Amino acid sequence: MIDPTPPSTAKRPDDTYSPSLKNPVVALCNEAWVKVHGATLERTKNLYTAERCAAIAFRLAMPPLSGYQNICDFIACAGYGILLGAIKERNAGKLLYAAQVALATVSKESKTQTRAGRIDPTPPPLSPQPHRKKRIRTQKPVSTPPNKGLTILAAGENPGAISGAIYG
Repeated sequence: MIDPTPPSTAKRPDDTYSPSLKNPVVALCNEAWVKVHGATLERTKNLYTAERCAAIAFRLAMPPLSGYQNICDFIACAGYGILLGAIKERNAGKLLYAAQVALATVSKESKTQTRAGRIDPTPPPLSPQPHRKKRIRTQKPVSTPPNKGLTILAAGENPGAISGAIYG
């Protein structure tokens, strides 16, 4: 005999239908999408514009690809964004590939750390260094022997004599 499922005690209906929203980063991305979508739709009355603006807000709310936990959260947000429609299929592969490359660069040591654990060892991005112009010293030009034909023409001599000067 199958026992009936007890009723859910969730406070929000989103928790029942979207367990992904239990991840705080995915919930943050979703919240950005919902707020911008609602505000844009109210202001413009255009569903297409509201969805485009909300998709931009969703992508901007995604975590950076630095540190193991951020990369995992990025992947979770990307997956949820694909399901939500905030991330188009043509861009999904690029985002997930970027996450895959970032994940490959994270050392094994940082993968064992938890969100509440130690500080992430991933260094911050390098600040731009002042640009110095390098002086490129040119070598002295190699002198080439003068072309007899051009020298004769420049001197104003008979052009018929050129072939004799060159070939003779």
